[in-house]
Order: sequence, then structure tokens, then C-alpha cells
Amino acid sequence: YYATSDVLRPQYKARIRWCWKHCTPYRGDTENHFLMYYGSLFLMAQAWPDLPDTEWFMDKSSKEIYDESKEYLDHWIDETVRNGQEEWDSPRYGYYYITPLALLAEYTKDKRMKHRFEMMLEYELASYAADYLNGSYCGAHSRVSDECAIDPHAAEIETYGQYFFRVEGGDLATLDTLAAKHPDIAFAAMTSFECPDIIHHIATDREQPYEQFSLKRGRQMIRYMDKWSEDAEGGILHADSEDHAPVYKYDYMTKDYCLGSMQGGIVQPIQQQSWSLVFNSDKHHNIITGLNPYVSDDELGMFFPEYPSFQLERISAVKKGYTNENKWEGGSPYERIYQDKNVLVALYDLPDSEKYHHVDLFIPNNIAISKSDNTQSFHGIRGSGTDTYFDTTSGCVCPYSDPGWEYFRFDSTLVGVYMLTKYATYHTEAGICLRTSERTPGYVIYCESARSILPTAFEQQLCGISIARTNDKIYSKEDIGRTIDIPLKNTKQDNSDLLFKSLYLESKKGSGILTMRYKGAERVLDFNF
Repeated sequence: YYATSDVLRPQYKARIRWCWKHCTPYRGDTENHFLMYYGSLFLMAQAWPDLPDTEWFMDKSSKEIYDESKEYLDHWIDETVRNGQEEWDSPRYGYYYITPLALLAEYTKDKRMKHRFEMMLEYELASYAADYLNGSYCGAHSRVSDECAIDPHAAEIETYGQYFFRVEGGDLATLDTLAAKHPDIAFAAMTSFECPDIIHHIATDREQPYEQFSLKRGRQMIRYMDKWSEDAEGGILHADSEDHAPVYKYDYMTKDYCLGSMQGGIVQPIQQQSWSLVFNSDKHHNIITGLNPYVSDDELGMFFPEYPSFQLERISAVKKGYTNENKWEGGSPYERIYQDKNVLVALYDLPDSEKYHHVDLFIPNNIAISKSDNTQSFHGIRGSGTDTYFDTTSGCVCPYSDPGWEYFRFDSTLVGVYMLTKYATYHTEAGICLRTSERTPGYVIYCESARSILPTAFEQQLCGISIARTNDKIYSKEDIGRTIDIPLKNTKQDNSDLLFKSLYLESKKGSGILTMRYKGAERVLDFNF
């Protein structure tokens, strides 16, 4: 309506006006829906400022709708920049924030609100840029599809990263390619907004490795807070005063890979991704990730208002992969994650009542695999026995692999995976799955750049050590922790007063100020007005 107002035929304008009088748009019940809903109402009430309540679907006047929408949008911005976003770092839903903000920044007439929308668009892009690696959105995510969970290049938001960080205002042929992949990019491309150079540099300069701590908010909980609010070391965190669990994110970014995680537990229903190792590559499925495929009406009842017993029946029609034991998205209350730079430890404590009593690791197909003892890697589906499983490749009953190292190379990154319990290995369509079904399974991820160590030396380094586990740490036994020494304590919480802390971004919780830095340049977003 706004972009074509000078050429839009009067009968089409009248038809659009008719819709806002007679049709009720879907408001939804999540953060992205509220932004789209109130953002649309804000702009349309601005377009028709003097209409009485009889001319709107909700029986409120233009002024009432405008004021209510403005109040919500102000509130959402303040809540996000002071306490963290609720649907954070989403490969699937990220553009549901970028697009409304781009349109609001372009067409809002109120100078104060226009400036806030422009800054908020920069805020979203800066947060994305710090987790961006050659097109891939790295780290843990609040809302990710099953496809994107094991293929970062399949994410909708990648198109926006390519536009803002690579071709904005540049080659039209490339823009046509992006539009063919994701037509909604046109909404951003039609506006006059230009991504600041400093954000572009933050997204593309990976010469210097860096750590980033960030604080987000979990989805609002409406039931079972007492049942789920155990101590932090149990992987389930106490909700804050507004029933939002704090989410402590940590990323270690290099030019070859990004290893990123949050603390574990469930902070978002259905579509959470707790950790990932993303490789700098144009290949698809450039990721290693893992999870316990948790399914429960308690999880649904915690976040959704309908009766919990009804939710499990209903959810399969809306989110079809939720009840699938082979899914790659979702959190688990039995998961705890610890990370220090290039080392990650994930531990699980699975009760007998757990529906899917296993933990899976995804290893992509296009990865190079080696084993130091030159034995065959079996690829099959776990059988019913405790010590064997059926190998679909050979048609034989094969033994489980004992705890130990598996070695991988993906382009310029070397990876060691240490399974802490017996495990089976089998093929999926997109890669290999390492599955363990013990009572207290876990694994260690260790990665290095192939630029700094030869693959043979990397393998020899790890094959000479085993992993020991005590009550307070995981460490490499033979070298007394020189390679791996991870305290079983969520050190991410040490920065709980900061929304961002890294080489590029800094923001203190509650301040409403984000400072961006790059090689002496600085850009400050101050929302305190």
C-alpha cells in the first residue's frame, strides 16, 4: 500500500481499506507475530488517521489503534534492548523481525518512532552479524526448522545476510537470484535503509577469533514453573520475575568454524537448537549438532494455553516433526551443556520414563572420516540387543562401538568427537547419526583449524588420550587436562549482567545502549529517549 501509493488504482486502495474494516488479521501469540500485527496496525492507522471505530475490524478508532500499537512497539523495543529478545537468533523467524522493522523505519512519519525503528533494525542486524559465518547463522537458536537445524544454508534468513552483508546496493543480477530464492527480500530492497559499514565489517571480518557472551530471554512460561525450575546445574533454570528463563549464549567464532551453545534445558518449545558446530563452507549440511529428541505434553503445556493433553494430539498437525524420534530440533530438560572456546561437553541424565531414551549426534555426509585404529566404521540402525545392532549396509549384526574418539575433517576444520558411552553409527539421508542409549550418555566436541595443525598430528594428539569424568569436571586423562579441562559449571552465567560482550558488541543489561566497535570505529545505539 505504501510503496505503490502513487500508482495504485483507486479501486485497489478501496479494496485494501475494505479489508481492514471487515477482515480480522491473525495476531498470534508469539513475539514475531505481535511485531508484525502491531507494526501493520501502526502504519495503516497512520494511513487513515481520522476514521471512527465503525471503520475498523476491532471497533476502535484510528487514533485508538495508532496509540495502542505505538505503545506496544515502544514496549517491545525497550524490553528487547534492556532484557534480551524472546525469539532470539532464529534462522527461520529472523526475517519476521527484519521485514517489519524495515517497513516501519521507511514509512513511519513520527520522527521519534522512525529513529527508534531505524536503530532497532540496526540492532537486529548487528546481533545477526556477530553470529554470521559466510552465509551461515551460527550458535544456538530459539526457533529453527528441522531442515535448517542440519543445514544452515537452507535457512530463510541467509538471503537477508547475503543482501545486507554482501550485495546491498550492488549487483542487480545477484539481487535477482536472492529474490528468486526468497521473494520477501523485496520488502527490504524497496526501502532506503542501508546497512552501516561497521555492521558489514562485523559480519565479514573473521581474521581474529573471538568469544561472544550474550543474554536472551526464554519463551514465557505459563505452567509447571515449580516442576521445571531446578537448579542451574540440573540444566533447568529458575524463571525470572516475568516467567522468562534466562538464556546464556556463548559462541567461539573463527575464520574456519563457529562453536556455539546455550546452557541446555528447555527455554523454547519444539524448535530450540541448544548447540552447533558450523563450518565456514558453501557446502550444504555444514554443521555438527546433537540432541535428546524430547517429546512431552508437559513441555507443550508449559508454553501453550490449551489443555496439555490436547496439545500432543494437535501438535502433529502443526509441527509435524515434534513427535519424531529422529528429529534434529528441540530442547531437553535432561541436557546440560558446557563450553570453553573450541571444546564443548554435553551431558544427559535420561530417566527410564523418557519416551525416546537416546541421544543423537548429526555428522554430515560430505565430511571426511578417519579412525586411528583402522577398523571399519559400521553404519546401521541400532537393534534390540544391548551389545549389538543391525547394520543395514552389510546386513550383519554388529557390535556397538566402545567409548572413544571419532575423527572428522570438514574443509579447513578438524574435529574430534569423544562418545562417553557405547554408541551405534547409522546412515541418514543427509549424514551419519551417532546414537547412544545409555542412562547417562554424553560426548565431547574438540575442534582445531587445519591451518594450525596437520590432520595426522591432530589425530595422534587425541588418540593418545581418553576422557575422564568427575563430579566437577571433564578432562583429558593422560595429559592431565592440558587438551581438555571443562568445569561442570555454567560459566556463561558469569556475564549475566551483559546482553552482549565480545570483540564487536557490548551492552549492559538494563542500559538500553548497544555499542558496536570495529578497528577503532564505534557506533552507539542509545534507546533512552
